[in-house]
Amino acid sequence: MGIAQHGTSSVVEPARARTLAQVRDRELAQALRTGPFPVALRAAIKHRGLGLERIQHRLRQHGVQVSLTTLSYWQRGRSRPERAESMRAVRVLERVLGLPPDSLISLLGPPRPRGRWVSAAGTLGVDQLWDDHARLADLLAAVDIECYERTRAVSVRDQFFVGPDGAERRSVVTQAIRAEADRVDRCLAIYHSDSPAQSLPAGIDVRYGRLGRVRTDVASGYCVLEIVLDRVLDTGDVAILEYELHFPGGAERVRCYDRRLRGVANEYILQVHFDSARLPVRCHRYRQRHIGAPQEDVSPLWIGTSHTAHIVLPEAPPGVHGICWEWE
Repeated sequence: MGIAQHGTSSVVEPARARTLAQVRDRELAQALRTGPFPVALRAAIKHRGLGLERIQHRLRQHGVQVSLTTLSYWQRGRSRPERAESMRAVRVLERVLGLPPDSLISLLGPPRPRGRWVSAAGTLGVDQLWDDHARLADLLAAVDIECYERTRAVSVRDQFFVGPDGAERRSVVTQAIRAEADRVDRCLAIYHSDSPAQSLPAGIDVRYGRLGRVRTDVASGYCVLEIVLDRVLDTGDVAILEYELHFPGGAERVRCYDRRLRGVANEYILQVHFDSARLPVRCHRYRQRHIGAPQEDVSPLWIGTSHTAHIVLPEAPPGVHGICWEWE
């Protein structure tokens, strides 16, 4: 964490608000009321007009040393204060930034259990939806972990296209997402391939927004996309976005496609398009309550004259929802 302590010295403090009602800046006051912690910390730093090095210097004058990396991680949501010395540093931060006592501390809540992702009630964590979630966590952190928790899928439509060689060709995802916080201007999408060396996206198109940062891990088959929305959302606002993934030829035959839902979606539609030159011999739908759980609601699916199979799920629960097929 890079935190240590040494002797104190006399420091001139800025005028400090004693209560949230005394915070004059509306954006800062809102962030302190609703959080999350990284958003409130960023707003406080912006309002105070201090760079991280200057803040580090002020903390040092109070006998607390915090590395610049740690301060950066705290305000970006890549890590959070939990240990006793870290909590003391946050209390000093409140003084340095002129904030009411406990205004940042109160946004942290109880310490998180070690080694697990903790999600809001009624939602599943990353470790409940994805294998090798430690690698995925690194990719999310490299983009912005906070984005992952700040939106929720209201409805999702997946269209998955399989080529004449049985390999994946492209995937089109259309989503309605709802903001779970104010000032949301981007979201994250996760793609995972079971044959990563061959099947990571070769091209990405975004509609109703634009593509931001992309991070991939070839060894694990994960790809994390940052999608910048075409407008800023406040809590409860809904936006439509669509992205299309194109895959290189020559990959292995694919046998399954699924969607992992963190929370309940009002509607989920999955449509798999097969090439007329190669149709599977059988196809079935399934769901899992979490990754590693047994498959439930397994039932056969017909492939129609349009060479497609589909599922339509109103009020789709959290978990894994997918279609699998056999080639012979």
